Amino acid sequence: MVYTGPTMPYEDTMFLKTSVDVLSFFDPDQLRRITPDIERNTYKKGDIVIFKGQITDGFYIIKKGSVNVVMKPKPGQTDPVTVPLAAGDFFGEMSLLEETAATAAIRASADDTEILTIPSGSFQKLLEMQP
Repeated sequence: MVYTGPTMPYEDTMFLKTSVDVLSFFDPDQLRRITPDIERNTYKKGDIVIFKGQITDGFYIIKKGSVNVVMKPKPGQTDPVTVPLAAGDFFGEMSLLEETAATAAIRASADDTEILTIPSGSFQKLLEMQP
């Protein structure tokens, strides 16, 4: 589902402001300026959100549910490294900053996991609002 309204619902603005550490220093008006571009997607447990090696161009924020970041095994081990992320956590920032492919797969670990995506251009606009 993609949100296409002129402004993000108040609850989402406050979620970004109060639950996402790296966005907490923006005021609600600044966050609302990028909201027409924010995409919302819902995933079932086991769904792939991002494939390893995928080229992404967004800043992904978990609003509800959880995901696992799945990386290649450490040297000498056979099991992949799995890092859980929950509501308020984010991913995709390295691909935005370095313009590289995803270095890990992201898989939903709960039903109805909701992820907000700020496209790279909007994320850049947001960064430019801070001196």
